Amino acid sequence: GLDPEYVLILVDGERVNGRVGGTIDLSRFSLRDIERVEITKGPASALYGADAIGGVINLITRRVQKPLEGAVRGSMGTRGKWDIRQGGDLDIRGTAGTRVGNWEARGGGGYRGAIPYDLNPEDPATSGAGFIRYDGDLSTRYVVPEKGEVKARGGYMRRDEQAVDLSNTGAIFRRRNRTETFDAMVGGKLTTSPGTDVSASLGYNLYRDQLLQDQVGSRALDQFTRTLDKQWQGTVQGEKRIGTHGFMGGVELLTESLSSDRLVGHGGQRQRFGLYGQAEIDLLPESAKSKLRLVPGLRVDFDSQFGGAQSPRLALKYDPNRSWTVRAAYGWGFRSPSFQELLLLFENPGVGYIVTGNPNLKAERSQGVNVAIDYRPKWEGWLLSLSAFRTDITDMITVKTDAPVDVDNPAIFAYGNIASAYTQGLETSARVRLSRGAFIEVGYTLTDTRDNTKGRPLEGRAMHRANFQLGAKYRPHGLEIVVRGSVSSARPFYLDDDGDGVDTTIWVPPYVDLEVQLTYQPFDWLIISAGASNLLNAVDAQFLVRPPRGAHLALQVQY
Repeated sequence: GLDPEYVLILVDGERVNGRVGGTIDLSRFSLRDIERVEITKGPASALYGADAIGGVINLITRRVQKPLEGAVRGSMGTRGKWDIRQGGDLDIRGTAGTRVGNWEARGGGGYRGAIPYDLNPEDPATSGAGFIRYDGDLSTRYVVPEKGEVKARGGYMRRDEQAVDLSNTGAIFRRRNRTETFDAMVGGKLTTSPGTDVSASLGYNLYRDQLLQDQVGSRALDQFTRTLDKQWQGTVQGEKRIGTHGFMGGVELLTESLSSDRLVGHGGQRQRFGLYGQAEIDLLPESAKSKLRLVPGLRVDFDSQFGGAQSPRLALKYDPNRSWTVRAAYGWGFRSPSFQELLLLFENPGVGYIVTGNPNLKAERSQGVNVAIDYRPKWEGWLLSLSAFRTDITDMITVKTDAPVDVDNPAIFAYGNIASAYTQGLETSARVRLSRGAFIEVGYTLTDTRDNTKGRPLEGRAMHRANFQLGAKYRPHGLEIVVRGSVSSARPFYLDDDGDGVDTTIWVPPYVDLEVQLTYQPFDWLIISAGASNLLNAVDAQFLVRPPRGAHLALQVQY
């Protein structure tokens, strides 16, 4: 029930910067690099600090396993048009790695290009931008068994977008947007004695955005703006294991600077210093058949703009036997306003609105609780889960209209704090193994949200959402098929179309998302796949802007 800006994105435990509209573009990260994804639900600021009110997603990059390995993959697909000759989506990626003794290195690169898509052909504007993207990365690691390791990673990405916008006065704009990201990290771990480790890391992230809005047939409303976001993060952490118990603590320093033509004063700088600690305590003897683990944690942050914040967290895990697991967690969280929310002054004549920052914003604070029960029947591959959650937020930051909307003048939006809001609900899922090569997963989430100030649900949230996934694999012929989909109930949106200061509630109808993928691996070195996404073409030019129905064909050669 929370927006993306409340979820912290990490790569190997390091923060990722470059949010656009509060969101990290996850397509910046290729699945070729990812070994697994770790998800922490609910407030997790005790370890990770700000921005972790809704949870944490940590992308763990994979290790090289062979003396020499590599893969090349090419994918070609449609983007709203079944005829690929009319344009679509092309994705070419390659990766290579080597492992010699205790040293390993890995690198990769890729190209992707996609045409714009249009959900409303009656006007000259496009709904989704076309783009060309290049990216490359390199990582290395040296391990000394029982002594420690050193590692380094770096990556660069450039994305060029192009689209056509239409203002409320009828002016047409060609929009070009170039974004570049660069990240580098060095770190290491030292084992000082059995069960005792000390680690340190230093990371740097750079995000540059260049936006050109060119009015067709006139220069009156042309605009060009630049944004540069730089972030340094340093962490020192110690870990100690005593029997089955674990203890950890650390310090973190984060400094960020942002300069932009869109910001009042053209930029700003902030620092944040954090102290954190966590323990894992087994409350039952190791010989006991059941397990009970208590995990208390506490973090204290000092922000140069918003002062101090405490983020305690207490989690409990109980395994009475191999079939049952009970988990519970309670924690506090906080999120300080971003530079954009504080200082932004962004005029977008192409769409017809102005967004202004609010230097008087307060930091958001939250309290959240999660309780979950997992049951694993005696049948292999079965898992049943049920969980409940609630998060209360004070001083929640939202966008509000600051001036009447009319045809001749752009709408003016500004950031502001609402007194309080909450999200709560239930989540249930089941995974059933139908046979040796087939399984089905189903899930349902009930999400209840409330803006306590205005007495209405939070905008854009579906109260009911169900999902399923059906997979089948025939190993002798290397065949695999996966069908997955979801159903989302109606969502509320609030618009003040006539500028009278009174919002009109619009309920957007439910929608169904459905996709299918077929994979064929005739040899160990060759994988062929084909699939289709958004099969029911669930799109809306105003409230559900996403690529329409599409299909793709991919070929991968690996060693």
